[in-house]
Amino acid sequence: MRTTRCSVPGYRKITLQRSTFRGYPAVVWEYAFTHNGLPCHGRQLGFQIGDRTFQLNTWYLDSTAAAAGRTYERVKESFKPL
Repeated sequence: MRTTRCSVPGYRKITLQRSTFRGYPAVVWEYAFTHNGLPCHGRQLGFQIGDRTFQLNTWYLDSTAAAAGRTYERVKESFKPL
């Protein structure tokens, strides 16, 4: 097994799992880290439609989690691949 060192301060993987997005295979990655000493959270949704791959990413200060979560959900709901 290969391990790598992460250079992001305070990085901690919360989840990395297979999922689906609108019926397409997807991967969800959630993680925590610090930025300028402040606790942050990141989310990434990666999925494939046909031969194209997409990513919906966000990161935010933990203090803004509720508003950021609502915004991220609206982005996912409104996403239309070109």
